[in-house]
Amino acid sequence: MSRERINHVRPGAGPGIVLSVTPDSIGWRHVSTSVVIIEDGDRHEADSGDEEIAIVPLAGSARLEFAGQVHEVSRTDVFSQRASIAYLPPRTSYAITARRGFEFATGGALAEGRLPARLIAAEELPGGLRGAANVARGVTGTLDLTLPAERLLAYEVVTPSGNWSSFPPHLHDGTNGSTAHEETYYYRIEPRDGFAVQRIYGTASGVDLTLTARHGDLILVHEGFHTVAAAPGSNVYYLNFLAGDVRPVTQFVDPAYAWVADDWAGRPVAIPIGAASEDGP
Repeated sequence: MSRERINHVRPGAGPGIVLSVTPDSIGWRHVSTSVVIIEDGDRHEADSGDEEIAIVPLAGSARLEFAGQVHEVSRTDVFSQRASIAYLPPRTSYAITARRGFEFATGGALAEGRLPARLIAAEELPGGLRGAANVARGVTGTLDLTLPAERLLAYEVVTPSGNWSSFPPHLHDGTNGSTAHEETYYYRIEPRDGFAVQRIYGTASGVDLTLTARHGDLILVHEGFHTVAAAPGSNVYYLNFLAGDVRPVTQFVDPAYAWVADDWAGRPVAIPIGAASEDGP
């Protein structure tokens, strides 16, 4: 019997694990994602199991212990500061003790354990501006191909109020010459009552979804083209975890919108319609 696919997960109340999806719980092969909130002075203990995992601080400060290493990690918030992240191979126990109310995300993928545990300093994370006009957004390669992992990839994207992101729409589901990579989008929004819109379409199964993402939501991309828009007045952050049978991702861009990458302004029409020009009517 086929399992119904879940596309949208809303967070539970904290403290503790407020979000958790695994390949078994959502019918995937590769990617797991969780979000945990720890109150001041409390301790969270876990193990990476059969997965390699990335631990990404979201807010607060904490003492992080793993593989005989002890590190202090902190982050004011995801909109103003990058954070050092931890990479842990399979079968690695870790403990996190909150110094000041600490929130963090983990992403995982099945791995063999070929790489050592390490802290990756914020200064090592590549990043910069992508796009332009109302498609400008900031991207950090939180665990991209320049950083060590077997299958897992992670990116953080900040999309300013009113802008589009993950654009042009693209897919990586094994069709049209793309690689098959599962992907999660974890959202944080400023202000917290704001929202983003994510569209998933053009799938082999005929799915065409338009989802409203709010602060703390997780959206799962199983297949198809996907793109994101930040509502005016809403600054949008999302953390992507991806994994597949191979690590590099080969995307296929929707041909209907591929031209926008060469003209980010998007050929806008003049407004208001019928207005007089400077030279008269």
